[in-house]
Amino acid sequence: MSKNKIMTTRELAEYIKLNEKTVIKMAQNGKIPGIKVGNQWRFHLASIDNYLQGQIVQSPNEDLDLVIQTENDIIPLSRLINPGLIDLNMDLDKPDAVLTRLVKIAKDNNISENDQLLLKELRDREKMMSTGIGNGIAIPHPRNPSEKLFKKSNIIFARTLKPINFNAPDDKAVSIFFMICAPNEFVHLRILAKIAKFLNKKEIGNKLMAAENPVKLVQVFLEFERANMFSNLKAK
Repeated sequence: MSKNKIMTTRELAEYIKLNEKTVIKMAQNGKIPGIKVGNQWRFHLASIDNYLQGQIVQSPNEDLDLVIQTENDIIPLSRLINPGLIDLNMDLDKPDAVLTRLVKIAKDNNISENDQLLLKELRDREKMMSTGIGNGIAIPHPRNPSEKLFKKSNIIFARTLKPINFNAPDDKAVSIFFMICAPNEFVHLRILAKIAKFLNKKEIGNKLMAAENPVKLVQVFLEFERANMFSNLKAK
């Protein structure tokens, strides 16, 4: 799908898998960027993607659930990551070195279709706006998630030995990196929403920093999912 595409309300509703009335309400309330022409809304795809990616990480849990819970829900985060996709000891001090390392992990684990293109996409995304989200965390991802970049959906997790400047909005140096690997925008946004909900728990950052090895890192994800599943059952 062309990033220059202008979409109708119906097309956007299909794209982000929400009810058309919900999309109209979100546009009216300023929750998504759009232009009203007469009595019809029009949406620029690139603006929608950038806005959603920025807003999702700041959303409360109930809004994240709206994005995540669809008939085409993706599998839990703990099943998108494994010890081979984790590097807890990156001795790097430059953002581009981190991106290069993340791409190498993707290549070594047969996730990336084209490592050179993936690195270019990651760099282009950082030039547009930093993927640092604050509190020492960044979520690097390509501008245009597609099957040309990724063979399957995964998460790569990396941690630097020392915090590095990643131009995060809160000006805090970054130590924790999640790279989203998704074959399309639909899956990408839902993985992003799941990561955001995961990070909404205040103690998660400390647990991610304290994990001594990849197995214990995966355990942090599993513990969160068990607790969250229990909370959902109680709410029902």
